[in-house]
Amino acid sequence: MIEIVINDKNAAEDLGAIVDSVVNPIATLKQIGRRGANELKDWFRRRNLTPNKLGGRRTNFWRQVADSVNNPVIEGTDRVRISITHPAFAQKVFGGVITPKTAGALTIPVAPEAHGRTVAVFEQETGIQLFRLRKKGGGFSNLLAGFGTDPKHFTVYYVLVASVDQAPDPDALPPRDQFFAAILDEALTSLSRQIRYPGSST
Repeated sequence: MIEIVINDKNAAEDLGAIVDSVVNPIATLKQIGRRGANELKDWFRRRNLTPNKLGGRRTNFWRQVADSVNNPVIEGTDRVRISITHPAFAQKVFGGVITPKTAGALTIPVAPEAHGRTVAVFEQETGIQLFRLRKKGGGFSNLLAGFGTDPKHFTVYYVLVASVDQAPDPDALPPRDQFFAAILDEALTSLSRQIRYPGSST
């Protein structure tokens, strides 16, 4: 789970000054939280529109991330927490080594038909039985292949690897300046509304 925390000193100070100035800080925090959650959802949904590089079926990973953005939670009178609970999202943000949990190796799809499918699902849905190619000098390679519509030619669908060191995705989260500007704008809107309508609760 990822939680969004404002750790930019200038943005935090600006936001804190606004919250301290309003009559109803809880209402302002609620507005800031809603705006922040919506900014995150919009960012992830836009990312989901980008086709995957390999092609093939879409997994709609970023739409799932957008759906995992929780409703903001107010903590005290000066903090709002927004959680992103998709189990694979932290890996996108921070990167790191991925190793197989139960199988002997990771299966990396290298053909469009294999994208978004485990080996078992691929074989079940396509009817193609996969096998490991043999090396010329003997033994097996790390390639999983199968015969498709042409029985004379095989296609490599997966590569077997012991682990993958995945780099962080620099676009996993919206740009800091863009996100901070949006929530500061929402805070200023709340402050302006409370100045104009002192009796309003929002």
